Amino acid sequence: MLSLHKKIGLVWDNQFKIVNTLVACVTDIAEKGPGRFGTATDRLVLGGFSFSILVVTCEAITIMCASVATGVVYHSWVYQDAGDVMQHLSVGGITALLYTLPFLLRDDYRVHKLLEEPRSIGRVFLVWNYVFFCLGLIGFVTKTTEAVSRGGLVLFYAVGLAALIVLGLLTRYGLRQLLEADRIERRRVMIAGPPCELKRIQEEAGSESADIRIAAAVSLPLLDATANAGKVTNHADSLKEAAALARVLHIDDVVIFTDWSRSQEIRTIINAFQDLPVGIHVGASNIIGPFTEARISRFASMPAVSLTAPPLSMMQMLIKRTLDVTASALALVALSPLFIVVAVLIKASSPGPVFFRQRRRGYNHREFRIWKFRTMTTMDDGQRIEQVRKNDGRVTWIGRILRRTSIDELPQLFNVLQGEMSLVGPRPHAVAHDELFESRIDTYARRLNVRPGITGWAQVNGCRGATDTDEAMRRRLDHDLYYIDNWSLALDLFIIALTVLSPKTFRNAH
Repeated sequence: MLSLHKKIGLVWDNQFKIVNTLVACVTDIAEKGPGRFGTATDRLVLGGFSFSILVVTCEAITIMCASVATGVVYHSWVYQDAGDVMQHLSVGGITALLYTLPFLLRDDYRVHKLLEEPRSIGRVFLVWNYVFFCLGLIGFVTKTTEAVSRGGLVLFYAVGLAALIVLGLLTRYGLRQLLEADRIERRRVMIAGPPCELKRIQEEAGSESADIRIAAAVSLPLLDATANAGKVTNHADSLKEAAALARVLHIDDVVIFTDWSRSQEIRTIINAFQDLPVGIHVGASNIIGPFTEARISRFASMPAVSLTAPPLSMMQMLIKRTLDVTASALALVALSPLFIVVAVLIKASSPGPVFFRQRRRGYNHREFRIWKFRTMTTMDDGQRIEQVRKNDGRVTWIGRILRRTSIDELPQLFNVLQGEMSLVGPRPHAVAHDELFESRIDTYARRLNVRPGITGWAQVNGCRGATDTDEAMRRRLDHDLYYIDNWSLALDLFIIALTVLSPKTFRNAH
């Protein structure tokens, strides 16, 4: 039997040799490859493909190292023995394959995707959970579950997830630094279009941290229906020269900028470049520039440019709803004694019902009646509703305590169970207030593209209390729209934690 330090040393030597070999290969590609991979100076400049290989390798090695380290630590702590180090390494290797495969299939290791579409923590979390589900399935099918320590796997799960999140942040930071230092070969792009467009496009793409370099700009005068034969011939000759130039310059992508209504002209330009191994694109910054998730879709046989998607996918809605139902049901059971005490105090403080019901707008503007503990002597639900202010005389003594501690919001757990609300989301406002601010703020209605929540990103950032000015509502709206555009399960759990722990949550509550 090899001693512990010799086992670890053997594994480390093997991994070091793998990394050394990969670095040597990458260096060889950068120094000896064809012109597009070569360097104009004596500095090492990595091609985009080489950088992608390094990222995949770093992720795989990180996972394997986490597997070995956690396996050794756990076994040494529990069994006073390092266990089978090669088995730890095997588990790490399978995990690395399962983790990197979905991203490889989606081509997510390309430089431009790493730069423009960084992986969210929620996405890493979901893929990591899928990996461990697959590991469990593999262990069950092969009847090897008893060979791997469950405690070691739990430790590996936590350490590996944290390491991958940190590695993702470091990768994006390192990529930006390498691009700014001109150490990564950028995609060589040719832009073609009318002269008036070319200058603007070159200015927009001039960032040092971008992953493209405009290698050529070809001016193509616009043709119209009245163009004579001479103009058409000159246009065709210009296209031939541009295609020949693209071949000489080893262009990766050709981007055509012209009016989309000129479909025949665009088709002619595309035909001129189709004999080259390049990506051909039609620029659309004026149309789809603000929409970062624009893509091509088909409705039956009809192609279309999809600019936006529903805020949550089917899977995301299922995950969020599962959390809502499970957590709200458990909370109602646990909080039932508190509900009884609060109900008695409300009845003792002033005449009236225990609960306050009011019309609110929910998902897609569907109205519902919200549940709250009554904290005031009035039950406003008309076209004019006066917002509660500091030291408002309508608030009862028990109501002040309930509002300050947000206990008055807890009955909304019933709304969550009924599917009218979610645990986390934009706070629902009275219908009268929604109608008022919809007429004043253009994007206000977007906050109802998801279910409203008992708590939200705006509330944990201190945006509570009266919204008696447009500026106050815009500040709350900005947080609500950020939440909608960046939803993840991790963000929901983070907001729930802040709701309980952060002092900002209770600011301006009166």
